[in-house]
Order: sequence, then structure tokens, then C-alpha cells
Amino acid sequence: MGQLLSDWGYGVRHATSVEQADPRLQGVEGVLVVGTGLALAEEMARLRTSEMRPRPFLLALVTASAEQVPLDALLAAAVDDFLLMPFEPAQLQTRLEWLARRRRIGMQAPLEDPHSRDVHDRLSAIIQTQTEIANAGLELEKVMSLIAERAMRLCGASGTAVALAEGDELVYQVTHGNSMPHRGFRLKLAQSITGMSILRGEVLHTRDTENDPRVNVSATRTTGIRSMIIVPLRRVGSTVGAINVSYPEPNAYDDLDVRTLEMMGRLLGAAMSNAAEFEAKQSLVDELAATLAALQQSQDLFHSFMNHSPVLAYMKDEEGRRVWVNEPCARFYQRDAESMRGMEDSELLPPTAAARLKREDQTVLTSGQPLQSEQVVPSPDGTQYHWLSHKFTLRDANGRRLVGGVSIDITARKHAEKALRRSEESFRALIEGLPEAIFAHREGNLLYINPAGLSFLDQRSLEELSGRSLLELIHPDDRGAAANVLEGSLEQGPATIREVRFLRTGGQVMTAELSAMRLLFDGEPATVVSARNITERKQMQARLLLADRLASVGTLAAGVAHEINNPLAFVLSNLGFLEEECQLLGDLLPEDRLAELEDVLRETKQGAERVRHIVRDLRTLSRDEGEQLSDVDVRAVIESSLGLVRNELRHRARLVKDFEPVPLVRASEGRLGQVLLNLLINAAQAVPDGLPGENEVRVRLRAIAGRVVIEVQDTGCGIAPELRDRIFDPFFTTKPVGTGTGLGLSICHGIVTGMGGDITVESEVGRGSTFRITLPIPRASSGTPGPGNALPA
Repeated sequence: MGQLLSDWGYGVRHATSVEQADPRLQGVEGVLVVGTGLALAEEMARLRTSEMRPRPFLLALVTASAEQVPLDALLAAAVDDFLLMPFEPAQLQTRLEWLARRRRIGMQAPLEDPHSRDVHDRLSAIIQTQTEIANAGLELEKVMSLIAERAMRLCGASGTAVALAEGDELVYQVTHGNSMPHRGFRLKLAQSITGMSILRGEVLHTRDTENDPRVNVSATRTTGIRSMIIVPLRRVGSTVGAINVSYPEPNAYDDLDVRTLEMMGRLLGAAMSNAAEFEAKQSLVDELAATLAALQQSQDLFHSFMNHSPVLAYMKDEEGRRVWVNEPCARFYQRDAESMRGMEDSELLPPTAAARLKREDQTVLTSGQPLQSEQVVPSPDGTQYHWLSHKFTLRDANGRRLVGGVSIDITARKHAEKALRRSEESFRALIEGLPEAIFAHREGNLLYINPAGLSFLDQRSLEELSGRSLLELIHPDDRGAAANVLEGSLEQGPATIREVRFLRTGGQVMTAELSAMRLLFDGEPATVVSARNITERKQMQARLLLADRLASVGTLAAGVAHEINNPLAFVLSNLGFLEEECQLLGDLLPEDRLAELEDVLRETKQGAERVRHIVRDLRTLSRDEGEQLSDVDVRAVIESSLGLVRNELRHRARLVKDFEPVPLVRASEGRLGQVLLNLLINAAQAVPDGLPGENEVRVRLRAIAGRVVIEVQDTGCGIAPELRDRIFDPFFTTKPVGTGTGLGLSICHGIVTGMGGDITVESEVGRGSTFRITLPIPRASSGTPGPGNALPA
């Protein structure tokens, strides 16, 4: 307090008793005495009767509640004023200034002087205001209104206002008199003289607004203000607002008005500090009360939760004695919770189980780490229960270490797991022995493939497919359909069956019927996919379709040949008649005219003969002999086949026939023609169109080592080595997509091998291919060899 008085400009002397104070306090202006009750009043009375001259004012600082202040004793001691501790510094500063001024006025002039009386009245009014503030309590709105109204009256103002700073604005919170319309009005701090006082923390006195450059003249003219005093309001060391008084005439205020408003401002600042501190303390009290209520509610909720929980919960001290159990735990041991306090495991369980639990508790206490374990603990009636226990350390309110634990009854789960294991073992044994490919698939990864599935994909083990999705093993064009099957299994509806193509390790395509369902696999949901290999069935269907189509074509060809043969016979007969008639009419026609007619008839007859040969070849190709074999002239079959592809060949390559005499073979003339026709068409398509002079198709016929050998050789593009071994596989083709079924050579292979022969291929990329057919020669062949030739087509 001495430092505070020094900061205010007072000289300070200290004394611990009246005897010590009497000689040291001569000539002082005032004496402050701190004490409690009657002892304080006695000290004040002794000071008043001392010989100090001139007599100082006496201010008692009472360290007691208002009910304990000895008012009568203080009045009897002629104490000038008192303050209850604790108090705000502004309160002490105001009292000291008022008491000092009153003393000086009393010493210098009688109270009958108007100025002295005015000062005395103002100081009395300020003291009275301070008392009223104390009575108003901490309602800041009332305090601001009281101080504003009292300041307006003491300064003789026409209006007063209290403005508070909010960010970069000020808000007129309380207004009186002519300032009343401005209540709630907002202004930028930097745009008003009141804001200037707040920003600078200075008292501003405007004697005439018309001549003061700090004033916004247009605003003061609008409000009719000519004189103003503005005092900043400080709260806990910072400026938070301002109080001002105004008057419609210039030079309305003097220095006494400025000091009066300053004192009122200090009172309001102190009140605002008290209110802020009270609000903070009240907020703390409210928060503490809410915390206590929440704590109690939390504790009640905890007990309710634990007692209604299905788990067994407990806490033990370091010696293993129970300090708390929930009601389910007490019910399991057929006791009440209170009676279990202090009980150890050895009092409740068989020795083996109790020792095991004791070891677990010590492990948790020693390591300080949580522990999870599964235990079999019997109930008092001997029933074995499986428990999943979680144990951990904690401390009570006194800091003692405890072991906390919760145990969950997993007996039913253990029985279910055992049954599930038996079921899964049976299920796995079943799918291991199935001939169909079975895949277990979860979240995009293969979990399991049965042996049939590994064989289907040409894989040795599941590890080779680790981390891969089932969709990666399916042909790209069919992955959408396969994904629909997998997604459909999630809906738990009937299994959807789709045909999809799988890709084997070597690139071979396999067709399968795919279906899926949602099942538990290794204890977790998974998609179990079944793939039935229908590759051979699809190949057979394709062969049957092609055979049916070829049979239809053969039937059509036979019908067309029959229909053409009849009119063709008339055409040839009439052409012969016309030739005879031309010879008879030779003497009647000019020589050149006769030659022209003979050329026309000859060409017409050649064309008709060509048609007859084509019809004959068609009948040979379409002849339905079933599986019956007969003696066949291979050269005649080759000639028939060449006749059918002559037009296809002549635009692409020159035809070279290299025939040696060969015996008859046992074969099907129609089917052998079908094979040769297919090979000749393939040879023609293997060379580019439009370059017959640069390309060649050569057909050889010879007999070697008891077999007839037919070779169809072209100078086309050839076949890559990696594709050569698959050339006779069903559905494999080297032609562009859409131009071949991949069944032609497969069917040719089947026909030739069915007749006891063989078909092979030799090829070199960029140089061409040679397809070689070998057929066995019967031991007693009656065929007659024909002459070989090499004629260009």
C-alpha cells in the first residue's frame, strides 16, 4: 500500500503504534490506520487526542465484514471516513483526494465561500455516489447509469454518455439528457473525438467545438454540442471506454468540472473492474458447481452402467484383495458386492485357477502394461465358463496402485467356434474332393483354390496367385459379367450362373460356368465361386453347329447340282446339234462368218462343260457317306477341290500341281474333299491379293513308305513358332477377329485322324507354310497309279 501511495504522489511515513506515530506524524495531511473492531476505534481515538497540529484527517481501513464494523466507536473517535478491506485502489484514491481537499478548504477558507462550498458539495456527492455504487452491487448497467446521471448533474451538463469499445468501434451504452437519442449508436473509434480519447487514454476538454480541430464539426452541429469533456475509462490497466459530458454553449466547463468527471471516471472504472472480477469469479464458481454436479452424475452413471453391464468388473489392491466389484460379478460368485470387499481369489476359486489369476495380476502390476487373456473359471456350482479378460493398472484417490479388470463371458462363442471348426473342416474336405474349380474370394483377393481349380488354371499352388484377384484370371471381355456374379452373391439371392472365359498360364482359353454365393470362410464372410469347365462341351457344340451348317450347305449344294444338271444336259445336247447344223450350213455362209459362229459355239460348250465339272465337284464334296470308308482316288478328289477354289486362287497366286502316281486309299471321298478344300482356301488367304505372279500355291501328291502323302504349300506369311503347336486346337486361329472360327483345322485334324491318317504343318515366318496329310495305303490296293505332271494353273 505504501508503494501505491507513493505512485499517487503522496509522501509516506510508517508507524506501528500511536506512541511511535505522535512525534513522526507532525505536519502530515492525513493518517491511515489498519485494524479490526474496537481495537481499531481505540487507536483512532488516541490519535485524535494527540498533539498533532494542524490536525490531519483520519481514515480507518477496517479488515472486517460490514456487520463487524464498530460504527459508534468510530464516530466517537471522530474518524473522518472508513473503507472495508479489500477495496479497489480507485476507491482509496477517491477517498484520500476528497478528505485532503476538504481539509485544505477547511484550513484556507470558510465553507460560506461559494467555490469552497461547491467543491465540498461535489466531494460529498462523489462519496455518496461511491456509497450508492456499493449498495447497487455488481449490476454494471445500474452503476453506469448512476455515475452518468450524477456526472451530468455535478458538471451542470445538458447531456452525458458512457461509450464502450468493441473492436474498432465504440458503442454508446448509457446516455442521459440531450445524449439520450444516441443510445446504442455505433461509431468507428478513429472517426470521433470520443474514440480519440479511448485510443490515446487521455482526458480531452473541448471548450468550443467550432474552434477545436479534433472535433468533427458537422457532427457536433447536428447534435448541437459546443462544449465537451471526455474521460477514458480504465479497467485492470487497459482503456475500455469513455464517459463524456456536453453542453450546447461554448466555455461551459472549467478545471473543477474536468477533475469531477475524472473522479467519476475512476469510480466507474473501479466498478467495471469489480464487475469483471466478480463475473470471472462467479463463472469459476458456476463452472466448479457444474463440474461437481457432472462428477456426481458421472459417478452415478458409472455405477449404473457397470451394474447393468453383462461383464464382470472388479478392482483389486496390490495384495490381491478386492476393493470393488460390480453386481454381475457378485452374482456370478453368488454373493453380494459388499461382502466381497477384501476377498482374495483363493477364497472364491479352486487353487489352480486362483494361482493363475494371481500370476496375471502380478504381471500387470510389474509391467504396468494392459494384459488380455482367456481363462476357464468355474462358478460356485462347478460349471466351467470361458472368459475373455482385460486387466490394467490404475490408482485410487490416495495414489495406491490397483489392478482393474473386466471379464466377458465367451462360453457360447467358444462352443460356436468349435462347431464352426468342425463344419469348416467338413466343408473344406468336400470342396477339396469336388471335380469343379472352387475359389474363395474376399475383398479383391484370392484366399483359396481347390486342387481342381489349380488344375483348371494350370497352376501348381495358390502361392503363385498370391495377391491377385479372381477377375485377373478371366478374359478381359468377360470380366464385367464375372463382376456381376460376384456382386450378385452379396445380395444373398439365388446364385447367378454365367459363362465366362478363363486364361490359363500358357494363354489357353478355357470356358466355364461361373456361379457364386456368400459364405463364411475361415470364420469370416467371403465369396465362394464355383467354375464348371465346359470347354469341351462348347467345342462340341461348335463342331455340331458347324457340322450342321456344312450338312445344310452340302444338302443345298446337292440340290443345286441336281437342278443344274437337268437343264445343263439340254444345253450341251443343243450345243452339239448346233455344231452339226453349222457344218451342214457351211457352204451357205461366208467363211469368216462360219468361223465366228464356230468360235462362239466352242466357247459356249467349254463354259457349259466347266459348269458340269463344278456340279460334279459339288456332288463329290456334298456326298453324305457317314462313317463308311471306300477306295478313293486321291488325285480325283484333289482335282475336284481345286476346281472349287480356282477362282479364289487365280487372283492371288499361280497354282502348281505336282502329282505322282499313287494307289487308291481307304477314305471318305466327301470328307477328304472337305479337308483339302479347307487347306486350299487357307493357302489362298495366306498370300496377299492382287500379286498372282509373285506368289505360289503348290499341291504335291506322292506315295512314300506305304502311305499317300498330300502337301499343300504356300508362299504366304507363315506361322510363328509359339503358335505352331496350337494350330490344331479348337477355336485357335491366326486370322483377324471376325474372319475365322478357329474350328477349320481342328475339324480337319479330326477327319484325317479318323481315317487313320495324320496331318502336320511346317512353317517359317515370312516364307510360307506346308500342310502335309498322310493316309495309309491298303495292303491289297486295286488302285491304278496315274501319271504325274507339273502344270501351272
